[in-house]
Amino acid sequence: MVEYFRKHRMYGQGKPLGMVLAPTRELALQITKELNALKHNEREYSVLTVYGGVSIDDQTYQLRRGVDFIVGTTGRVKDHLERGNFNFSILKTAVLDEADQMLNLGFKEDVEKIMGAIKQSGSNELQMCMFSATIPSWVHRIASMFMQQPLQVLDLVSSLKNKTARTVDHLAINCPYHNRISALADILICYGVGQTIVFTSTKLEANQLLLSDKIKKDIEVMHGDIAQN
Repeated sequence: MVEYFRKHRMYGQGKPLGMVLAPTRELALQITKELNALKHNEREYSVLTVYGGVSIDDQTYQLRRGVDFIVGTTGRVKDHLERGNFNFSILKTAVLDEADQMLNLGFKEDVEKIMGAIKQSGSNELQMCMFSATIPSWVHRIASMFMQQPLQVLDLVSSLKNKTARTVDHLAINCPYHNRISALADILICYGVGQTIVFTSTKLEANQLLLSDKIKKDIEVMHGDIAQN
């Protein structure tokens, strides 16, 4: 997007040229950081990140001043749509990042509403891109509802037999569920050099690890009940 709009001298028209939708605020901010890093100079183009939990008025003011890229979460993008804050008439590219999540329950309805608004705006020859680590058949099926036919699929790991990074060692350990914390404590002693991230299915399981007397290392939990700071 950045290179195409640069080549065709499209920046500075006061209306968004590209929009990226992401499932979380953290990912939206990461995408914004990368877009800003691609600038040839600070004023080459403008990027606005929109997400919930902060003032919508500040975002509205920036939209009315004019931006080239919008990066946002679906909920806040939908809020701006309902307020009439978007002008998609010259939008050239719309991107869904983590498409398998964005087309799942909870996001799909918002995505449909946003894409419907873009189509109604009269934006011509819209390029729709979806990025995903996994593309199950249901994602491909729903994607075809939004994208022009024929779809073009680019598999960046097609040459890998098991579709995993060559630089990462994978170990699978068969362990009864009731012994998992003890097993994890032993694994951390053997492999836990430096910092370690342990993913759990639920907040409760994360808290159980925090309170366990079997794990001797310092532990901090990160989940939805923990303050952002």
